[in-house]
Amino acid sequence: MAQATYTVTTSSSSVNKIWRKVQGELATGYGFAVPEWDMMDSIKPYSIDVSAREFTVPLDINEGAGIASIDEGSLEARPFSPNVEELTLNYVLFSGRFTASVTAQLLDQHQRGAELVRQIVYQGKKKVQDMARHWGDYFYGLSTAALAQTSTVATQSSGTYTLKFAYGQSTITNAALIADKFKVNDWVALVRAGALVANAIGQVTAVSSATPSITVTWNGSVTSADNDNVTKANALGNTVLGDTDWNKGMTGLIDMALTTTVHSLSGSTVPNWNAAYSTTTATRFSGIDLHRFKQEIEFQGGGTMDRLFMAPGVDRDVLALQQAALRFSDPFALELDGSIKTGGIKRVVTKRVPSSWVFGFDSTAVRKLDVMPKVDGSGMAWGDGIRLIDSSGYVFPVSQLAQMVILNRKKFCYANSKTEQ
Repeated sequence: MAQATYTVTTSSSSVNKIWRKVQGELATGYGFAVPEWDMMDSIKPYSIDVSAREFTVPLDINEGAGIASIDEGSLEARPFSPNVEELTLNYVLFSGRFTASVTAQLLDQHQRGAELVRQIVYQGKKKVQDMARHWGDYFYGLSTAALAQTSTVATQSSGTYTLKFAYGQSTITNAALIADKFKVNDWVALVRAGALVANAIGQVTAVSSATPSITVTWNGSVTSADNDNVTKANALGNTVLGDTDWNKGMTGLIDMALTTTVHSLSGSTVPNWNAAYSTTTATRFSGIDLHRFKQEIEFQGGGTMDRLFMAPGVDRDVLALQQAALRFSDPFALELDGSIKTGGIKRVVTKRVPSSWVFGFDSTAVRKLDVMPKVDGSGMAWGDGIRLIDSSGYVFPVSQLAQMVILNRKKFCYANSKTEQ
């Protein structure tokens, strides 16, 4: 007679229900930090009483003339005094929202230990991350809010659109940087010659950083053309140009560098309302460029350069340029991770600085409107929500009034098309 057999009782199947499901603490699996958001605290405020109608800044920018050398007792100089100019400022309102159910509220209040992290705090934190990323992208951009252009020519209700030229600038071609301006579930729009392309508001369903490209499902059939501008359209409005971000961007660093009319004052009419110096020559950024920045800001703007924003690729190339000329006193102690010193000028290198670009300026000339403190999601509470009328839930607004102001463009220099590594 054969020996009886038995099987081993396994904890993973036979008696698995006596075991608890165990979860660790919520881990962060991606770098959500936006240094530009943190910089908001260090940017000096420009204090002015803001108005929903108009608020202006008188600007002493025009040079005078009319000093004469005269003979004793002869006619004196022609009298002349230059007029001041005027800046017209505005602010932009960034809006984010999220919802939560009444059930979540009751569970949170009466069974707090059931959550890995408090749902309300998690959702608030994520929305502020979104707000920070939005600020960081617009910090470098244009008041038009153009984030990129598309080269795709097609007629379709959904499809993939190849992106080019971040902020509409042909010098900014880094694929990863361009694609990073858009996320799955963002809504975007196509704008051509200042008008919304018919039906061209849609939801992003995929993003490729290699191409770069976005896949979009539109509100209807869309005929896209080369050089159409891509802007965000995350507001609930879903029909006209005013429902998009178009012309609701901040006055970013590229605006300060390139745009003829900034804060309603034209550099064509007032030549002193232009950057002190620029170079678009496709060469390596070097110490000579740095000194030129410093000198022109001092000579023309009467300032001292204390900020230098560099694209990561340019920063690496500058390091390579310096290392190539370096001589080591001890060949057995070579410093691989060297650093570049810029003589007391704060060097800022982040992934959002436009590729091939360098900005140098006196920080006293670049301000933020002192409208409201930076939003913070860590203190989000149920009382911050607005009770929905017919649905069992709340909606939580996260808003930020923001604007950047430049008061002296002669304290600002830029370079683009610089060599990258």
